[in-house]
Amino acid sequence: MSVKRSSRRRVSMLNMTPMIDVVFQLIIFFMYTSQFAQMSRTPINLPEEAGESGETADPSALVIDVRGDGSFVVDGQDVDLDRLARMVLVEINKAKDDAAGLDVLIRADRTCPSAHINAIARELADIGVRSWKLGTIDPTRGAGSEPTK
Repeated sequence: MSVKRSSRRRVSMLNMTPMIDVVFQLIIFFMYTSQFAQMSRTPINLPEEAGESGETADPSALVIDVRGDGSFVVDGQDVDLDRLARMVLVEINKAKDDAAGLDVLIRADRTCPSAHINAIARELADIGVRSWKLGTIDPTRGAGSEPTK
């Protein structure tokens, strides 16, 4: 049996231009959305504390801002304690009824009385959320640093 090999080889070229375009668009999209998430947060004078290993806040966490006067802000909207509880329940339902899997970050102004934070903690405990984090500024990193938890 005689097998004759072709002297011509077919070389196929893969055009990488569309894939590079898509990658650049994804990079721009993620950079834009991460900056937008930071800009949507309420400016709060956070307390100074080193926190846990300097971790930055999880972007998927439910962020509850507490102003100095005790008012609550979630996603840029003023909410009362009852509406806050309903929002947390919705987030728990999204997490497939796993309250332990829900990340909650409370960012309280340093002039806010602790009674407001305690009210949130009681409400979260009643709902079933047993763990939450308190946002602080790391004093060793300066005033422009990211909030730690």
